[in-house]
Amino acid sequence: MTFDSRQVSTLRPSSQKIVSTANGNTTPVIGEGSLTLTDTLNLDSVLVVPSLDYNLLSVSQITAALSCIVIFWLEFCVIKDIQTRQTIGCGIKRGKLYYLDLQSKDSNKLQQALMADEFEGEKKKSEIWLWHRRLGHASFGYLKKLFPSLFAKSDISGFRCDICELAKSHRASFPLILNKSSFPFMVIHSDVWGPSKVPTLSGSRWFVTFIDDCTRMTWLCLMKTKDEASLLFQNFHKVIETQYNAKVRVLRSDNGGEYQSSDLQKYLEGHGIIHHTTCSNTPQQNGVAEPKNRHLLEVVRASLIAAKTPISYWGEAITYAAYLINRVPSSSINFQTPLQALTNAVVAPTVPNLPPRVFGCVAFVHLHKHQRTKLTSHALQCVFIGYAFHKKGYRCYHPPTRQMYITMDVVFHEDSMYFSSESELQGEYHKEIQTLDYDYHISEEDESG
Repeated sequence: MTFDSRQVSTLRPSSQKIVSTANGNTTPVIGEGSLTLTDTLNLDSVLVVPSLDYNLLSVSQITAALSCIVIFWLEFCVIKDIQTRQTIGCGIKRGKLYYLDLQSKDSNKLQQALMADEFEGEKKKSEIWLWHRRLGHASFGYLKKLFPSLFAKSDISGFRCDICELAKSHRASFPLILNKSSFPFMVIHSDVWGPSKVPTLSGSRWFVTFIDDCTRMTWLCLMKTKDEASLLFQNFHKVIETQYNAKVRVLRSDNGGEYQSSDLQKYLEGHGIIHHTTCSNTPQQNGVAEPKNRHLLEVVRASLIAAKTPISYWGEAITYAAYLINRVPSSSINFQTPLQALTNAVVAPTVPNLPPRVFGCVAFVHLHKHQRTKLTSHALQCVFIGYAFHKKGYRCYHPPTRQMYITMDVVFHEDSMYFSSESELQGEYHKEIQTLDYDYHISEEDESG
């Protein structure tokens, strides 16, 4: 509202004839018009009230009219456009009122407000990127649900990760399986992947997954030969019976020879477990295990590429990926984590949960007194490669000595990668990364044509 009709352009009659003042009195409105305050602040429908002593700007009216927000600090306020997030005005506090600063571009107070706001925004964006890397390059949509406060001023469409494009490019997805089991361990999905052209640090070339249909909890084991799958399932089944007091009713897999062995078939028959298999040359029917393997390998590729880690560390990266996926919310189970879904459904043994760290980053492992002398370093520079299975500790590897450390006494430098040479991504290394392909799946079924 303004008291001076000369300040508005094109004065016209107003539908509002009177306004109420702070003391409860009413005063007449003689018209309304448009008013340009600054280059970025234009107001329509400004009421002309001659009896006023000051021009007044209503926060509720301006936020509605201009689709903006007003942020108040102790000595100033800032008006920001909601869509563009640009600052369009500034107010300076004098006494108990805020006065619009018509020379905002030259205002030190405005510059302070802009710097503080931009710094806070950049800080939150940096934290978003850090969590993206910590959680194995999880999608920004999931991150927004996990950390909504970090996205208060950021839209997920503004985040683009080149590593994710390199690691997660794939063909159209398989149809979702919507009819899940009612109880944990009624149906177990399994799949074998391999062989990798490059063995892991421990000499493995294969891995097998066991996935609970109800909770999507995933157990993963590395294998040196794929015929180990039979014994690994038997061991897995015993763990389920002992630790969770549950019965496996159905094992669902493809027709790979590792699942057709007489040893495994006798074990299934002896324990009353039904074996469901897919039709020949139709891996899409294994609609839980196949997508799960793809998800695991996407995280592995992203982790190895981002950290420039040698391909021989893929085994460490795949177990790291399984640990994370079990602790990241999934849309298939109402945005619970598989671990939450499992512990909510059955009495489960305590599972270690550690704050996530960025795969491949520099980790300084503390050396205890018996591991050093008084004049040598008190820490050893290692590479972080994952989480311990049965201990509460981080797995840190020292490549020069090939020594593995499982410890909580470690300091992480998550912005520094242990393998930082760009040359490692060239030539043979880049070719080897491509062998960690979701479609690189060999079974006797495929070999037999």
